[in-house]
Amino acid sequence: MEALETKKLECDKYLDQEMEKIWELSKYIHANPELHFEEYKACESQCKFMSQYGFEVEKGVGTLDTAFVASFSTDREGPTIAFVSEYDALPIGHACGHNLISCSSLGAAIETKKYMEDSKIPGTIKVIGTPAEEEGNGKIILLDNGVFDGVDAVLMMHPTSDTTRLAGACLSSKEYKVRFHGKPAHAQSHPDNGANALSAAALFLTATGMLRQHFKADWRLGCIVTNGGSSQILVPEESAVEGLMSCFSFKELNIIAERVEQCAYGCAQAMGCTAEIEIKDGAQGRIPNQILSDVCRAEFEKLGEPLMDGMPIDFGGEDLGNVSRKIPICNPFMTIFPDYKISNHTIQFRDLAVSEAGYHCIEQSSKAMARTAIELLNHPEIMEEAKKELAKRLENE
Repeated sequence: MEALETKKLECDKYLDQEMEKIWELSKYIHANPELHFEEYKACESQCKFMSQYGFEVEKGVGTLDTAFVASFSTDREGPTIAFVSEYDALPIGHACGHNLISCSSLGAAIETKKYMEDSKIPGTIKVIGTPAEEEGNGKIILLDNGVFDGVDAVLMMHPTSDTTRLAGACLSSKEYKVRFHGKPAHAQSHPDNGANALSAAALFLTATGMLRQHFKADWRLGCIVTNGGSSQILVPEESAVEGLMSCFSFKELNIIAERVEQCAYGCAQAMGCTAEIEIKDGAQGRIPNQILSDVCRAEFEKLGEPLMDGMPIDFGGEDLGNVSRKIPICNPFMTIFPDYKISNHTIQFRDLAVSEAGYHCIEQSSKAMARTAIELLNHPEIMEEAKKELAKRLENE
């Protein structure tokens, strides 16, 4: 036990030596924000980085141009552990800190590789580069195309505020699109000849807004108008609304969907229009894993990081949830603003993601995830127990 801890400390020191290179890459990704499925600079820079550290890199995996897998294996067979990298941005830039997510996974991978080479322990580690988390659900596409096949455990950090925590459950979601069809007419001289599709959309927004009074505490519903007509002098013939509904329960998510659908058809009929609605599954809620999280918690504690108790739930959603239903995951949320809770997807969070706090976030989470992976490589039976826990949790869904 003491010998293993000594080797972990040696690997931590190795990461310290490489941190400036990792931080430069993080700053580059932050300075070059790219939206979903367009993350060419972020993908290319990470692939180049991992190649320089002796990883075998495959680009364009799972049908996605900006996805990649960087792998390292020892000569002997053993378990496979994946670190997940995210690197898409929001329209306001890296306001969710994906530059930190990606680089913490790279840091964890090179530290784990150092240990594997020194100890000759059997196994494989991968960094799986996953585009389009904010919009597009890239991990679901990669999962469906077999990119995660053969992985025994998944590790990914997400930056947060307040106190660092090991993530619990999060929301499942469905996406919806409503198209309203009316009848065009001259908006000034003959409005009586028209049926206003935009009015149907406005009524739909009102109806779904009033519906929220009857929502349970964890139910969420939001939308934007994506088409409001073509000209102010025409009664709008077409309008469109797109949105997201979410909650913790799959069964209750279907109840929300049914009510939204009823609102769409009812509002269309009230305005003399017709409606068509498309509802599809979005990201599924995260299935936490106590066994893996306990291992990671112990490593964060050794690094002196304050932690929340348990595995707190959160009201976000992410496509890692779909992965968590197939493979046990460990998902630490590392703080970049410990004073109190603030919102990500904001300018404040974006700026923090390239501050000294961001550097500390990468350093601490890289070490904690690498140390967790080292424990799992030395004790693969932990991953077998984690798989049993996952199966039991899914039974109770």
